[in-house]
Amino acid sequence: MTELIQQNLDVIDRGAALLERLRHAGERACIGEVGPHFRHCIDFYDCFLAGLEPRRIDYDARDRSAAVESAPEPALAALHRIRGRLDELGEEEGELRVRADVVTEQATWTRSTVNRELLFLLSHTIHHYALIALLLRQGGIDVPTDFGFAPSTLEHQKRQTECAP
Repeated sequence: MTELIQQNLDVIDRGAALLERLRHAGERACIGEVGPHFRHCIDFYDCFLAGLEPRRIDYDARDRSAAVESAPEPALAALHRIRGRLDELGEEEGELRVRADVVTEQATWTRSTVNRELLFLLSHTIHHYALIALLLRQGGIDVPTDFGFAPSTLEHQKRQTECAP
């Protein structure tokens, strides 16, 4: 297993742990605020995994499941499924094609690699986790202080604290 896969597994585990906490705390009302962010991240991982075999990833071919974004249970099931698939990945070599039509409506396909897409997914998910944390905190719900931060940011903050007089 590569370090990038492990980092993606770790970020998925953190999201699942937060969803479990929300589910057990009976925080159903807040899922409406953060559910779309969880669903969005899940969709991106699903597109990535679906594109591995044909070597063509289309992040716009998302499922956009209303069930996943409206209740913690389907979102948790999806995260566990994705985790299982990522856990089975080995070192994937070679080039991929990724659909890139973010700016224009014309689809273009660009070159990428599995590692590059794993980096993208990690960054993308952490970004949405930061939004999730903000929304939950605004709703008065306790969120771990390090949720939604990149490991490099946490390490930088740790070094700053250690160096402070």
